[in-house]
Amino acid sequence: MHAENSLFCEPPPLRHLRALLTAFGVIWMINAAFQVSGWLLGSDAGVHFVHALAKSASVVPAWVQPLLVAGVQGTQAIGPGVVVAVMVLVDVLLGLALLTQRHLVPAAVLGMGYSLLSWVFLDGLGFPYGNGQTDPGVFVAYAIAFVFVLAVAPMFALRQPVRTPDLRWWKVGRIAFGLLWLFDAVLKWLPGFLLHFTSQITSVIAGQPHWVAVWLGLVAAIIHTVGPVPVAVLTALAETVIALGLLGGKGLRPVLAFGVLYSIAVWCTAEAFGGPYTLAGSGVRGNVVGNVVIYLIPFLFLWQGSRTLARSQETGA
Repeated sequence: MHAENSLFCEPPPLRHLRALLTAFGVIWMINAAFQVSGWLLGSDAGVHFVHALAKSASVVPAWVQPLLVAGVQGTQAIGPGVVVAVMVLVDVLLGLALLTQRHLVPAAVLGMGYSLLSWVFLDGLGFPYGNGQTDPGVFVAYAIAFVFVLAVAPMFALRQPVRTPDLRWWKVGRIAFGLLWLFDAVLKWLPGFLLHFTSQITSVIAGQPHWVAVWLGLVAAIIHTVGPVPVAVLTALAETVIALGLLGGKGLRPVLAFGVLYSIAVWCTAEAFGGPYTLAGSGVRGNVVGNVVIYLIPFLFLWQGSRTLARSQETGA
């Protein structure tokens, strides 16, 4: 094995990228386990999966509905158990590729396609957008994360590994991630979000553990004291800054640091730490313990990749 691929000889940024790929692989294994438990095992498991597809079909606009209805009918014709088994197999294959850092290129291509299909049929393209809903769905973030996997794949090649990510895919991933944040930010400037900001916190209190409910109640009280609209405006402004920073590509380090901290803040408040922790809410839909956890993956890829690029420029490699 090349010295660059040795766990003991490779530079810290490469080790950190390897750890990030491993963490992403663990997430896919968790998703597979939840899908087995929630959609594959038990007498009503297949019914739950079809219900998830039908729910997405019921909330999308009329121009998308025929496609999603066809997905429901096709699943019933093939058999929900067969479809879920294939999904679990894909999850496991993606997880193994990420955990071992082998076959990353085909895994990244498969992951992007699988994530986009899941976004269409399980997330219903993120619809409905209303009453403050601005997130287009976690599977978009998954697809973008796989763009970065494709970018770093040459660094883990068994033959002739390179020292830096593929800059073409790196730029595609950065711009796509910036557009995702811009989409979210634009919707946050609309009255639907600005005038219903407090409900983003209070609506997730039901069903939470006592300590989470107490925490969210405190957060809601602070927002009420400061003023829901000013806090909503600051939230929209924060996401606009992140989006423009990612799209511009200049001075990324502070933007990435701010993006990570902001994402963690959202996870602790509007996402209620990803709870309640049930089969229906913590992995079956692909979000493990919160959508923002998946949003952190592209941020961390950008952070570690930028360190690798900086190290390469310093050494002249």
